[in-house]
Amino acid sequence: METTLGLTWVDWLVLAVYLVGVTVLGFMAYKKVKDMTDFFMGGRRFGPIFMMFFAFGSGTSSEQATSVVAGTWRAGLAGIWWQFLWLWATPFYWLMAPILRRTRALTTSDFFEARYHSSTAALYAVYGIIMAIVFIAGSLFAAGKMTNALTGGELNKVAERIDLRIVPKVNAPAWEDRDNKDAPRLALAWYPLEGYQIGILAITVMFVSYGMAGGLGAAVWTDFVQGILTITFSFLLLPWIFAKIGGLSALRENLHLKDGLLDLVASPAVAATLNKDPMTGFYIFMLAIMALTGIIVQPHIMGVCGAGKTEFEGRFGFTVGNFIKRACTVAWTFTGLAAVVWYLGSNSEIHVPTEQAQRAMDVRLSDAYQELDEEQKQRVDEDAEFAILSLANSKEEFEKLPKERRERILKFDKDFADELFGRAAYDILPDVAPGLVGLLLASLLAAMMSTCDAQMIVGSGLFTENIYKRYFRPGLSQSHYVWVGRLAALGIVLVALILGTTFTDVIHVLMIIIKTPAAIGISMWIGLVWRRWTTAAVWISSIVAYAAWALIANVPQPFANLGVPSRMGTSGLQILDSWTILFYLSAGLLSGLVVSLLTPRVPKEKLDYFYRLMRTPVVEGEQVDAPCTLPENPAEPIGKLFNHPDIEIPKPTFQDISGFLVSWVLVGLIVGTVWWLAQ
Repeated sequence: METTLGLTWVDWLVLAVYLVGVTVLGFMAYKKVKDMTDFFMGGRRFGPIFMMFFAFGSGTSSEQATSVVAGTWRAGLAGIWWQFLWLWATPFYWLMAPILRRTRALTTSDFFEARYHSSTAALYAVYGIIMAIVFIAGSLFAAGKMTNALTGGELNKVAERIDLRIVPKVNAPAWEDRDNKDAPRLALAWYPLEGYQIGILAITVMFVSYGMAGGLGAAVWTDFVQGILTITFSFLLLPWIFAKIGGLSALRENLHLKDGLLDLVASPAVAATLNKDPMTGFYIFMLAIMALTGIIVQPHIMGVCGAGKTEFEGRFGFTVGNFIKRACTVAWTFTGLAAVVWYLGSNSEIHVPTEQAQRAMDVRLSDAYQELDEEQKQRVDEDAEFAILSLANSKEEFEKLPKERRERILKFDKDFADELFGRAAYDILPDVAPGLVGLLLASLLAAMMSTCDAQMIVGSGLFTENIYKRYFRPGLSQSHYVWVGRLAALGIVLVALILGTTFTDVIHVLMIIIKTPAAIGISMWIGLVWRRWTTAAVWISSIVAYAAWALIANVPQPFANLGVPSRMGTSGLQILDSWTILFYLSAGLLSGLVVSLLTPRVPKEKLDYFYRLMRTPVVEGEQVDAPCTLPENPAEPIGKLFNHPDIEIPKPTFQDISGFLVSWVLVGLIVGTVWWLAQ
């Protein structure tokens, strides 16, 4: 069957049906936008099923699937922890969601104003906008990589024909060259458009158009459809790739292909080969702590917990939606494991004789490669691929190579891993049935757009509600602010597109995403339960945490001299990531505690009102005049767990305790299932 951009007409038809349908849904939501609550919180009108798919869709994006598959390709089963780091936090969502819903906030910045001061609201608004930009940039980067793979690399050829230098990219001098006057300085350069960036631009136009029109309501409506497609995307390839390799038993039969292929915790030797930290139990624990600390301040979480009719819709949607995501993570991981066997095993379609592969690799990694014509390049690429990938996953052979060649092989292997999910689908699904590649591409777009639209709207909400309205143009009409929100959404996406040009691989993206929110997350968690945490502590804690992160990342030698575990990376000495997390979170927490004890408390009247708000259950249909205020006839507040003047923990209900315990049972079942499947 003939193809256009690597896709058959059936694939294009499937893709067109999805795009038209999701656009119609988005513009249907446009008609319901009357005020800021409609645009930024969807009118708080959604039930548990919609909220479940909204939580799943807004929190599940293509960079997560591709990072797990890429991590599995490079580290074996231990690659699952690039998403399972949030598994341990999931039971806490059941307790967290109703408390956030009771704040009646439009944005997380409203929480900081109600609990602390308007200055902290502005701090979080800037913080939250930056987080939204980072999340969108990461999602678009991964989606572009996978879209290019699903077209069989055809977008690369289109980019070469276009040959436009339209992509801005920030160049910064390496740290080790900071004192070298001849080293390149910080500058904005223009680079040729790459194939995956064409995919990014096309995807961006789609989600920006319906998101700007319908706001968060459009995001919730489309996420219902896109959530179903994302589940399809997660499981579609799995049975067919295992059929190709001969079932689950083929994993055990091919353990020789990769060190630690089925180990849940990667060995230091594997980590050294990948130039990554060893995935030890301590590292997994610190990733989980960082994830739980940061999840509560991620910009879209207030909407995930607050767009439902009552607090139950938020807690059900947030918790169950994320457990569905954990199941999808298992599917992504085993897809990656099967891809190792599919591409490196003895029956691999890219398997070629060793000597031929080595000769081709020498050409592929040399300057002479650029002088070949397109047909010659394709033959060399096909022959060299097996040798390059095998060496990248064989520590003994890899270490024999010169440093420059090792770095070039790792770069090739990293790029291959980033596009692995899409590549495997492109190689396998057309032989199963026509249209499946189109369905997977539509599902990929659904996973990405469901995250980006939510981040775009909450980021624009932070700017409009907490910066523009407060400091520049207060007292104008609701319609005016809605349009400002739409324009702010567009600006946020444009900045995200520029940021995405600085990313190197999807795991790099993921580490930026999970580290960014945690510093200010300390102040939100403690502010919920301890009256003594002050406005000054929010500022100092956040600043100190980030300063500590920058210090240990850029000046590692003194810490290494003190015995802090470190390793040699491609850019020099690096403190292990697990210890970096421990250092900067501890610095933020301890500095905040000291400052809280030395600075004036938040006024008692303000705290009394806030904690009463936090303990007052939401009644369906209630109306509030402004964010973080009680309705005219509020329900009776829930009592406190501890009778202490400074501790504010609501007394847990039977629903709180039972749901929390059931969630931990599900966590155990998921981990047990992964271990059992690996056996």
